[in-house]
Amino acid sequence: MGERVLRFASRLIGKALGQRPLIQQWEDRARRYGARAVLNIGHSEEEVVQVTEFQRRELYPLFREALQGDERIVLDFGCGPGRFTSDLREMIRGRAIGVDPIQSFLDLAPRHPEVDYHLMIEGRIPVDSQTVDAIWICLVLGGIHGRTLKATVTEIHRVLRPGGLLFLVENTTEGGGSPFWAFRSVAEYRTLLSPISLVHKHDYHDLSERISVMTGRKPLV
Repeated sequence: MGERVLRFASRLIGKALGQRPLIQQWEDRARRYGARAVLNIGHSEEEVVQVTEFQRRELYPLFREALQGDERIVLDFGCGPGRFTSDLREMIRGRAIGVDPIQSFLDLAPRHPEVDYHLMIEGRIPVDSQTVDAIWICLVLGGIHGRTLKATVTEIHRVLRPGGLLFLVENTTEGGGSPFWAFRSVAEYRTLLSPISLVHKHDYHDLSERISVMTGRKPLV
């Protein structure tokens, strides 16, 4: 989800709807709300810690269950302010890489010797091919559209090693969402991420919106 590609895709949406480019909307949102920008803005500033702890309780057991035990590098794709990145490193007992196109989010992320944060630019995930053992994506793909989404999926497949784990959390509320955030079904994500065979593991609700957890592994061949 490089900045140049994302700006181009969002300009097409914005031209039709009279909206600012999507990347600019995220930069404005980050300046206005800080770490809360990555949550449903229906939550108050005082609820940021509470919501994050709720998500950890819902998601971490499922992530641990999906691990095989040989994972040493985990990618937090669209990590935002790094709410989960260091925990992911601890759960695999290895290294974590957090990537995001918004520098102000990365500036808020907690630092650790075994955690690296990188800005995504030029339409590429700044990681070598087939070097990542697990990819964590929590409420990110819903904010990516069109050609940018296709390019992002290509990059996910590129960096994930054969047999590697994809842990996907996305908003699957019925109704389609908005040009800013798409609500896609589990079936749509299965098609989108093929040939990874996603299994629908769990749902939880956030301010009446359905959030679905899906896991799958990249084929060995």
